[in-house]
Amino acid sequence: MTAEGMYIPKEQDSRGINQFRPISLLNVEGKIFFSVMASRLTKYLTENGYINTSVQKDGIPGVSGCLEHATMIWEVIQRAKSEKLNLDVVWLDLANAYGSVLHEMIQLALRMYHVPEVIQVMLDDYFSGFRMRFSTYNYTTNWINLEVGISMGCTISPIHFAMVMEVILKAAEGSAGSANLGGGCSMPPLKAFMDDTTIICFKEDETMRMLTRLDDLMSWCRMEFKPKKSRSLSIRRGKVDEATTFTVAEQQIPTVSQEPVKSLGRWYDSSIKDTRRGAETLELASESLLAINKCGLQGKFKIWCLQFMLIPKLLWPLLVYDICSSTEEAIEAKINKYT
Repeated sequence: MTAEGMYIPKEQDSRGINQFRPISLLNVEGKIFFSVMASRLTKYLTENGYINTSVQKDGIPGVSGCLEHATMIWEVIQRAKSEKLNLDVVWLDLANAYGSVLHEMIQLALRMYHVPEVIQVMLDDYFSGFRMRFSTYNYTTNWINLEVGISMGCTISPIHFAMVMEVILKAAEGSAGSANLGGGCSMPPLKAFMDDTTIICFKEDETMRMLTRLDDLMSWCRMEFKPKKSRSLSIRRGKVDEATTFTVAEQQIPTVSQEPVKSLGRWYDSSIKDTRRGAETLELASESLLAINKCGLQGKFKIWCLQFMLIPKLLWPLLVYDICSSTEEAIEAKINKYT
């Protein structure tokens, strides 16, 4: 298998190679074949309970993973705040997620979940013969073997990544008990989606044990977390505690008081309120409506931009944040005015 690779920027004004994400351009026939295999493998794993969808929602079709995880994490934060409980939430970011997955880890996961040997052999041959090259405006590299990592662009990569992460999460989940939300409800201490892993614990010592265990497992897998892009939030008796900090990879994790974090489409800061998000959404609606109105398009095309570009963009913050009805009515009034 050969693939033409290209780098796309992950951030504005990207300059260093670490600020770019490699994408593989593969042939259509291979994508169709591995789409079928990925679909059957996903069905096999979920129907046999090998992937816990309450913890891992990466690569699982039909599951609104971002929305469910973001809603549950926000709910436990608000409960800790209102009921004056202790809570630690740590958002961990994995460095070079797809590019650091060992092929041996994929084979280990396939064996652990009793995937038929013929599939194991087929995938082993696929990765062992995978070659890539990258092109720029000035030159094209030689063909290189993909000795580590899985390619972004391959249709079977998401479920492979989910399997590897599930092995790691299952090995770490015993380090802390489930978070008791009261009323007979409990939440697993880990939430994962792609390379975003969140720890939720009501006891500081359990949080530290979980961090240490995950750090050890990642080192064993030759993967690592990025402390600078990770964040922590500690609540003590219902109030944000800025003094409590945690470390991973021998570096301190910044708190949300120092730097807010956006995880799974939701912003978290030290206020643990959504008041600012409502104002930001209203401002976004006003600026976007003004931009659409000033553009040189005919009226019917402006309406198309409003219906298919702006409104879907506004629906997400209205869905995930606790925005008051007066702000929602103000947004609706502005849309009606411009329409």
